[in-house]
Amino acid sequence: MKKFILYIIFVLLSITTLFAQQGKYQRKSISSVETVWIKPGALQDVKFDYEFFDIMVEHYIEVERFDYNVLPENLLTSFREQSKALTEITPNKIGKILENTVVKEIVSILNSPDVKKNRGLALKDETAWKTFAATKAKSIGLTVKELEALMNSAYIYLPYITSMKKKVKEKTISVNIDGGLLWYQVKVDKDGNASVKKVLGVKTKGIGSATIGAKSSRKFQFGKEVFETTEDQYAQYDAVLVWAKNLGVKTKEINAFKLQAQVVEVIGRKYSFPLGFLEGVHLDDGFNLMEFEEDKEGNEIAKSVGFVRVIKTGKNIEDPTNYTIAVQLLGGRQDIGGVVMEHPRLGIDLQIKAGYITGINVPKEDTYHYIEDAGDSLNILKEDLTDAAEANLTFAYNIAPIIGSSQTFLDFDIGIGLGLAEFNDDTKGTAYVFDVYLGFTKKLWFSRANLGISAAGGIDMFDLSGKWSDEKYKYSVSALGVKFGTDFEYLINPDLSFNFGANYKLGFAPFDVTLEYDDDEVFSISGSDDVEELYPDLNLGGLKFSAGINYSLGALPFNLFGFLDPLKKH
Repeated sequence: MKKFILYIIFVLLSITTLFAQQGKYQRKSISSVETVWIKPGALQDVKFDYEFFDIMVEHYIEVERFDYNVLPENLLTSFREQSKALTEITPNKIGKILENTVVKEIVSILNSPDVKKNRGLALKDETAWKTFAATKAKSIGLTVKELEALMNSAYIYLPYITSMKKKVKEKTISVNIDGGLLWYQVKVDKDGNASVKKVLGVKTKGIGSATIGAKSSRKFQFGKEVFETTEDQYAQYDAVLVWAKNLGVKTKEINAFKLQAQVVEVIGRKYSFPLGFLEGVHLDDGFNLMEFEEDKEGNEIAKSVGFVRVIKTGKNIEDPTNYTIAVQLLGGRQDIGGVVMEHPRLGIDLQIKAGYITGINVPKEDTYHYIEDAGDSLNILKEDLTDAAEANLTFAYNIAPIIGSSQTFLDFDIGIGLGLAEFNDDTKGTAYVFDVYLGFTKKLWFSRANLGISAAGGIDMFDLSGKWSDEKYKYSVSALGVKFGTDFEYLINPDLSFNFGANYKLGFAPFDVTLEYDDDEVFSISGSDDVEELYPDLNLGGLKFSAGINYSLGALPFNLFGFLDPLKKH
């Protein structure tokens, strides 16, 4: 078994192109130069929590498709000394230092005549390999494990942070992180010569926040684990999670790291292939169907000819023949032997919609009020307000890998718009509508289109604000509501779709009505029973028609439902 593992390792080190073996993903051995490199002076009013950072890196970057090795400490000394002297950090500058220190040492060791000569020794004689490794390791000041780690590391990565700032504004603490990730590949040619090539240098941001004095900002949850935190720590953890998650997606987008496999069975529009839980595949993950062509220079080029989505994840940890099954959504039918290649995304969709609401009821009589200070009655509306135009922004987190039901989403929906109001001649103003809802959507697919059925609950707010008698006024209404809807969605490409639909909002009796005049509160009525008694016809519900787009995100600067990520099991 050990010989077989070493054989795989040496094969990995000799890979020179992505498509050296079409349709088969070879596990990659990776090593980290540092837990994270932090630019001197980058931390502003922040005490960095390395332990939590390591947890995030392990979850989002050191994922199932990799085997992880630890580099020898003595190879990192020069890198640390030179990197600390940098006053300005860029991927190129930090990369140059990395190449001139750690990479140079690794190449020197791997290219030493003894190592080159004995690289395949373990395949022939394990005892002889152990003797050589112990002798060689000792001669260059390494342990046997450290030498093996060098020989096993096909890829090296370095997370870095250039800025981490804390800001306090009113009752909110925010932490902003700027930084990125560098990836290098160790390559060994047919003559045993080692070299290192830069694979990726990418930047990203992370923004976290906490509310001062809130109990929720004292416990940071990540899956089933809860961290006791200060408010500063909570904001930092929030930002670090986002930062690591974004870099995790960027890592999976590296061609060499994309999962790929040959199709072994085709039934209609369903494709089976040998990937699964062992490699970290989850329900609803997307894969491109690929064809390979040669360009004018004879280089092999991968071309996407279709797109499939996982409907059953292969339980291949113990049974390699338990395959993943995906259904085709785009492209023409492919045959057995075709190749699927991973299409990494964040697992969150962004929906942007514009819509028209009818059925709202804000009677004009409800906006008539005597203002004692003005000695007159404020009559805001000329006619009952019944319609509004609204734009919605919805973040849909895919919970299918958690609950085991494909294409099920947890939706966070924000709407803002204008009430189509006609004001009295002596008033000037604007009618605003605003709502926040949390709910669920289930999508039922047929070919490249789907029908989404949704339900949500939340809060609606309505404001009439402007000027009367040269003084400002503001009439506000707040109410709870539930809504049910359906959407038709048509897939344009793997990440983008067009949708249109309708939803009906059942508005409950408002729980708060407030009037302000000249920045003073004229009255405020709270409690749905009291409001309903005074304003029995006031209702913020109605029927809405909308159209928009849906985009599958590859990054997001803030943490949204990140605490659910470790719960993915399907």
